[in-house]
Amino acid sequence: MSGVSISPQTLARTLGQDLEEVAQIGATGRGGISRFAWTDELAQAYAWVAGELEALGLVAGVDQAGNLIARWEVDGGDEGAVMAASHLDTVPNGGRFDGVLGVLGALEAVRILRRRGFEPARPIWIGSFMDEEGTRFGAALFGSRAFAGHDVSASLAATDAEGVTVSEAIAARGMDPARVGEAFVAPSLSAYLELHVEQGPVLDSAGERLGIVESITGVLGFHVIVRGEANHAGATPTDARRDALVGASKMVLALRERAREHSELRATVGRISTSPGAITVVPGECRFTVDLRPSQPEVVAPTIAWLRAMVAEVAASEGLEAEVVSDYELAPTMMDPRVVAALAAAAADEGVEPVRMWSGAGHDAMVIAPHAPTGMVFVPSVGGISHSPHEWTETADCELGARVLAGAIERLAG
Repeated sequence: MSGVSISPQTLARTLGQDLEEVAQIGATGRGGISRFAWTDELAQAYAWVAGELEALGLVAGVDQAGNLIARWEVDGGDEGAVMAASHLDTVPNGGRFDGVLGVLGALEAVRILRRRGFEPARPIWIGSFMDEEGTRFGAALFGSRAFAGHDVSASLAATDAEGVTVSEAIAARGMDPARVGEAFVAPSLSAYLELHVEQGPVLDSAGERLGIVESITGVLGFHVIVRGEANHAGATPTDARRDALVGASKMVLALRERAREHSELRATVGRISTSPGAITVVPGECRFTVDLRPSQPEVVAPTIAWLRAMVAEVAASEGLEAEVVSDYELAPTMMDPRVVAALAAAAADEGVEPVRMWSGAGHDAMVIAPHAPTGMVFVPSVGGISHSPHEWTETADCELGARVLAGAIERLAG
């Protein structure tokens, strides 16, 4: 063990114990957990995890963007580090697994490797990224974006509900927001791994215990404006109406059918409004949002083209005008075949044939992937529930995920 003295008690700890203890930090009394960016609760969770990793012989610290990073250094090793990470912050009254399992599973993976007497040829880093959820400031993925060299200066000015800026919150923790750029070290990695609960029903409904992610969804955001003619609800005959809501409704149903017919796409209309919005007036205008989640890069352009054509066709058939406005476009992120293969081999060691799947939710991994070969492994969310006090993953599945993570790290860092 490279001369590191580790107590039997430290090596005997279990992932189940870790999950239970960390769940008490920020517990709300309503069954959930609230740990937000740059708060005492998140700092307490950091300190707990850092203490356990230091007991395993790693050197832990917090970088200038608020990311907790613990390093298992290698004498004379100048190869890129293998990193396993996720996040410890939560949504309001959230669950005990989302993000947290990725950090504590990485901690457990280090224990497993220590028990085996593994001697890495490359450094191993264990991390927790600051503010993945974006709950407090709306600055989601702040820590991983800084780690990957993104310009986060605009996020520093974001405010919470009390008007506190990110910069002020950083300063309140005794750090200098002007130094956030120093967190950019992602090119130092040779591989990045993330264990996560699925946050969806695919594995659980199929009775499967493990999934290997091959891509993380792209996110395409639009808003659609449909214009017709406002008119009297009683005096305007049905066949004389130019009802913007009727046209929008047909568009929403067309989106659902498109997603049903194409398994590589998910489509959601999350917000819709009409004008003038009176119960006695035929809607003259309707606006709605469109969230499209394609799993593969080659799906993006055809999907956008289809959306624009569909909206135009429906509008013409109803005697309406419509426009599609693009708000943002994030391409799907493909996982690295070498890292995927390492995870698959580690799963085979456990006698498990993993499901090959894509992630419909975003993760820190998609921010790191442009800089380092990246892979993700999923374990089931019972009932597909996440971002809720009711989210649950069986302890045995959590432990399986940690063992697969350890096996992949062993292959990539050995």
